[in-house]
Amino acid sequence: MSNEYVCSLIDKVWLNTEDIRTLCGCSRNSAMAIRREIEDKVKESGKRLPDYKQKVVPTLLVLDYLGIDVDSVLHLINKKELL
Repeated sequence: MSNEYVCSLIDKVWLNTEDIRTLCGCSRNSAMAIRREIEDKVKESGKRLPDYKQKVVPTLLVLDYLGIDVDSVLHLINKKELL
């Protein structure tokens, strides 16, 4: 996965199952389970998700769920590009 592609995923507001799958490197079923768990957390908080054809969840919640620090990722990408 290229650095530009990772940045393009992180830059999105919403991620679908395929985006989660790509970011995690996991199976489709695992990505769907992650998405559903995040959907449940959003609904429990009293908020609603968009009614798109493909189900989506907020990117920041996905990154938080996965334990990914956006600033660290962007720093590493910038560091690699300077080499």
